[in-house]
Amino acid sequence: MAKTAKYIIIYIAMISLFTAITAQFANAETQEKPTIELHQAKLDQMLAPIALYPDSLLSHILIAATYPLEVVQAARWRQEHRNLSEQQALDLAEEQDWDPSVIALTPFTELLERMSKDLDWLQNLGDAFLTNEAQVLDSVQTLRSRAYVKGNLQDNQYQNIEQEKDKIVIHSVERETVYVPYYDTRVVYGDWWWTVNQPIYWRSPRHYAYQSGFYWSPRFHISSGFFFGGFRWSNSYVVINHDYRYRRSNHRYNYSKVREYPRWQHNSHHRRSVKYRSGHTNNHQRTITSRNYESQQNLNHRKQVISRLKNQQSDNSAPGYKSKTYGNNKHDVYTKHKTSSHSKTITAGKEQKRDNRIHKAQRSEQKIRKNERAEIKTEKVRRATSDSVRNKQVQSNRKVERMSSSKQQQRSQSSARRNTNSHSTSHSNRSKSKRVEP
Repeated sequence: MAKTAKYIIIYIAMISLFTAITAQFANAETQEKPTIELHQAKLDQMLAPIALYPDSLLSHILIAATYPLEVVQAARWRQEHRNLSEQQALDLAEEQDWDPSVIALTPFTELLERMSKDLDWLQNLGDAFLTNEAQVLDSVQTLRSRAYVKGNLQDNQYQNIEQEKDKIVIHSVERETVYVPYYDTRVVYGDWWWTVNQPIYWRSPRHYAYQSGFYWSPRFHISSGFFFGGFRWSNSYVVINHDYRYRRSNHRYNYSKVREYPRWQHNSHHRRSVKYRSGHTNNHQRTITSRNYESQQNLNHRKQVISRLKNQQSDNSAPGYKSKTYGNNKHDVYTKHKTSSHSKTITAGKEQKRDNRIHKAQRSEQKIRKNERAEIKTEKVRRATSDSVRNKQVQSNRKVERMSSSKQQQRSQSSARRNTNSHSTSHSNRSKSKRVEP
């Protein structure tokens, strides 16, 4: 009885120890990472052109910025399908393996083109949103409050402004419609409070209508499947309702319902090959995926199963041989099992390979020596020829000098003769003139 009691106590102690260790690991995993403080001046500069967008559109922009490669793909795809209407583009884009927020931006051709052209701004926005989501949303609220205090953010025929405590909510007036505003960031927010980091300014397209300091896009009539994202401003995070995407009922934005949506989670699958600049590690997968992603996963699994079955059939057809592939050799080496003679042939083959390698090394050394000898001979010949050429040049130069010296002597002698002749003629002339005088 005493032994059994000891075993029971040891067993209980082991169980308690195991549960304590698992609890520590669970706490370590669930513990939140320390938030990284972002550069506030650069953050305000970056958010200035989109902070006054409607909440539904702004939530999609912030989420899509975390997947910059898909935004570029969507912009190119929209350029190829410019003839489609907003709703047709939204329905057709569902076939692509993109994030739902990227798909939701396909009706907005000019906005997608603007985002894809400024890739540095797009990636910086996505990295900032992944690094400190709460600080990004707080910055949006400060920009909105500044525009509201200056009197530039008001209700009109395009948008409604609601306030919940100290938070400002923006949504469209009409059902299932979205208007994209363009505004001068240097005017709307008043005097800019950062001297170095001035706000980013986007020029408005020409066909936009001007009213109350804003340029408004034409009406985008979109079904309720677009309005599946928003904000929970009280907690400063983005919310998503993936069930609401596929509804087709008349929709009017209701913040009291939107804020009850579940929190958005980042999905590294849609990040593609783009690296995280801020060192973000994705410990949780986003629950929302596109319709086509699951079908692609099933197809890949099916292909893998078929390839395995084919490999098994090929192995069964030749049971005595097994194929091995090596990284250095391009060809496969087949080895036969359960035979002693085969091992002897392998050793003989290895010895032959060694002998071949030795012969090759010796031949290469002989070739190198021959080449060295030939080079020495050619060097000697080159030197001899160069010496002979130099001697010839020296001799020719000496001949030229002799010829030139002899010519100079002849010239000097001729000039001396001429001088003597001229002197004698002048003397004879003087004597004749003296004789003629009376």
